[in-house]
Amino acid sequence: MKFFKNISRGLAAYAQATGLIRELRLWTYMAIPLGISLVVTLSVSTIAWQTKSVVSNYFKGFWPWTFGADFMASVSGFLGSIGVLLMGFIMTKYLVLALSAPFMSAVAEKIRIHLRPELDFQGGNNFWALLWRGLRLNLGNLARELGLTLLLLIFSFIPAFGLITTPLLFLIQAYFVGVGNMDYSLEAFFNYRQSKSFLNQYRGLAVGNGILFNLLALIPFVGVIIVLPLSVSAAAIAVLKHTDLEHRV
Repeated sequence: MKFFKNISRGLAAYAQATGLIRELRLWTYMAIPLGISLVVTLSVSTIAWQTKSVVSNYFKGFWPWTFGADFMASVSGFLGSIGVLLMGFIMTKYLVLALSAPFMSAVAEKIRIHLRPELDFQGGNNFWALLWRGLRLNLGNLARELGLTLLLLIFSFIPAFGLITTPLLFLIQAYFVGVGNMDYSLEAFFNYRQSKSFLNQYRGLAVGNGILFNLLALIPFVGVIIVLPLSVSAAAIAVLKHTDLEHRV
């Protein structure tokens, strides 16, 4: 029951986050994830386009007959590009989370000072330390998500299990994104391992935060702009209000 209660708390934190962002003037931080998202998206698109030519030429040379060689090259190139794009879109989310770490940590810190100024600040991490921590956490989450996704896709061929594969995949994605968002609020108090141990006790909060993150990210253009500052703010509120953080620092 606590797990589901925490999911609702993670979702509800978004309502307060909107007001706090306006009050503390945190909208300026939206430009950072937007810029990173554009760079990563353009890079992935470029790689996908180049992959099309490489895969097409490979299969055209591999195809043993003259008949159908151009058709097979076109199909294989298209499928190769789609594969790169799909992987790229999954990776983009975590790359943006990782590369935005130093800036989103500042958002979480402003909210902490506003809501809980009495909490003992143990931070002092510099830009590069925050960036390395963000990369370590989010690329690790990416690897775990891809592994679980592959496992679930294999099990999806079992008729009874296939019905719950899609909602499980959505919840897994939500959890790992929520963990990344919540860690921004813990960087000032815990090292990497301590943060992971702490977050394991509040998986519901992470899922609740990640659910709205994934839904907001689906909104064309606007979603890319608002999703990270809003979800990080909501995660900070959830951590400060619904965990035993004050007893752990």
